[in-house]
Amino acid sequence: MNHTKRKLVAALTSWPWLMGCKQLVSAQSTQDPLQRFRGIGVVLVCDAIAGIELKGVEFYDDRQAIIYASSTQSKKGRAILALGGARVPLTVRVVWHDSSKIVGRKENPNLDTYDGNIIGDYTLPIASRIPDEVLQEIRSHGGALRLKFRLKTDGVLFGWDIERHIGGAFAPLMPGGDFLEMKY
Repeated sequence: MNHTKRKLVAALTSWPWLMGCKQLVSAQSTQDPLQRFRGIGVVLVCDAIAGIELKGVEFYDDRQAIIYASSTQSKKGRAILALGGARVPLTVRVVWHDSSKIVGRKENPNLDTYDGNIIGDYTLPIASRIPDEVLQEIRSHGGALRLKFRLKTDGVLFGWDIERHIGGAFAPLMPGGDFLEMKY
């Protein structure tokens, strides 16, 4: 067998092995979906639909860490905060209570929660809903990923956009999700 044929046979016999390695690398990258967000700044925006006020609001990420809490949440009480060093959660659980009184947790009195019954309890997928195109735009042209939550008595709406300041003015770009309104 000449030298060229040996190279061809070697290449063809190693093809299944190489494809297996490619699939293994792909599987590993999909096992950690948060790698998609590495280096992306995150801003949390939370409000409620007009005309309602919810008490004792808490947001938990997929690790059960509190990422936001407010004694009352309304349209006028919009919260906008940078989540410095934070990761984009896989899911967010949003709860609210029938009281805004702060008490210690039964399992850990050093951690606060709100008194009363939980009357709203919703868990939403987050990381999987953000399109790759949004992340590519941030990496290419700057800005931060805004995770927007709008609470209503019968659920939570989730949306996103890119926060970018152009010429000193705020410019939300590439909105998506359950609501698309961009003017605040």
